[in-house]
Amino acid sequence: MNVVYFAHSYRKEDNFLVKFFGELIQSQGLVLTIDPPSQKVNAARLERHLNCTDGMVAVLSWREDGVSDHIYFEISLCLRARKPLLVFIEDNIDTKKFPSRILQRRFSRGYLPREIKEHKHAIQSLKSYMGATPLPKYQPSQKKRACLLIGLSILHKSARETVIGIIKKRNYSVLQINETTDHIFQKQNVNEIISLANLAICFVDSKSYVSNYLLGAIRIAMVPTILLTTNSSYSYDLNIPKEYQPRLIKTEDLFLLKKIINTEINLYEDNIVDIEDKETLESYIKLLFKFSSASGKYDSGTYNIFARELNMRDNYVISGGQTGSVGPNASVHDISFSQIWNETKDYVDLNRLAEELEILRLKLKEEAKTPDNDISIGNVAGAESYARNGDGLKAYEYLQNAGKWALDIACKISIPVLQGKIYPIFGRSTLDFENFY
Repeated sequence: MNVVYFAHSYRKEDNFLVKFFGELIQSQGLVLTIDPPSQKVNAARLERHLNCTDGMVAVLSWREDGVSDHIYFEISLCLRARKPLLVFIEDNIDTKKFPSRILQRRFSRGYLPREIKEHKHAIQSLKSYMGATPLPKYQPSQKKRACLLIGLSILHKSARETVIGIIKKRNYSVLQINETTDHIFQKQNVNEIISLANLAICFVDSKSYVSNYLLGAIRIAMVPTILLTTNSSYSYDLNIPKEYQPRLIKTEDLFLLKKIINTEINLYEDNIVDIEDKETLESYIKLLFKFSSASGKYDSGTYNIFARELNMRDNYVISGGQTGSVGPNASVHDISFSQIWNETKDYVDLNRLAEELEILRLKLKEEAKTPDNDISIGNVAGAESYARNGDGLKAYEYLQNAGKWALDIACKISIPVLQGKIYPIFGRSTLDFENFY
């Protein structure tokens, strides 16, 4: 089975292109890996998903403000990973800066059916590069998953201990290399450490040549990497979406440091959907039509809606992320909420949350006008009750079902626990928490 990463536009007017090329790719016996729309992304997530594929197909469609920088970034990752790549480019796009060595094929938006032979031939050429039976990774590690930490010397002791503590708590082995190591490129154990790393976290401000060497080495080795900076004046590359560049942290705020690193690791571990049947692809396209807008923007939590809708079908594959139930009638609902609760239980005061939810419930009763409002109040009451009884898992579940109306009012009257601690986790739910950010 050949699995290819499918990079494409999410704009409404491009949905028919996604359907056309998606079905055409599948007709040639390839399975599509898609990264459904999400409010937050990082490079580590894409790097991990790309590592699990045999190649990539990208569709570059024209838009007034230029081709999507996100798709260009995905293409650059594929080149770095040295994976077979095919790019379909709309015929009115100027690609002077596009590498000529990439397998590419022009298409005309109004003549797709007439060009189908040429497009099929391009896909078959890509498939021939990948081979009928792609080889798995040679001798994968049998050890516990590991995270390589780079550049920790720039942090003060408490911050270093906090970072290491997070990695251990998330059940990763901690890999470190002394930044005073001489002739690092000649050390055989360094190569072994890099090969064992499933993930790397790098503080890019380090001036150590060892850190710089390691950063270069893991990038070439395509180790998924979370980049962090303590420099508020960091010079970001305007040609690369900021989501894929270093996250700014403040080492004096250990709570915020924990939150940022946990959020970045969550993104890295996030699931991706592999489509291997036409029915699921059609469902995906319908979801695109349902949630896309002219600007190509999506509401918060759209990823979960896509994942839930697609995962309800019989034929799908989940790549990466947390292990969960798959197949007919399977559900990742309980696993998802267990994960959310485990991520926040150490710093969420359920008694305080219950008190704040009581305030919210009373305010909602004053504002309620429709039956749907009453349902929202019931969910907030349920969350309040379970929080008082110390059941955070159930409290979160009821809170997630409270709806946008309830959360909008919670924002207006300022609910500290919701705004400061639970929101970053629930930003992945089906609710629109954008006003809480």
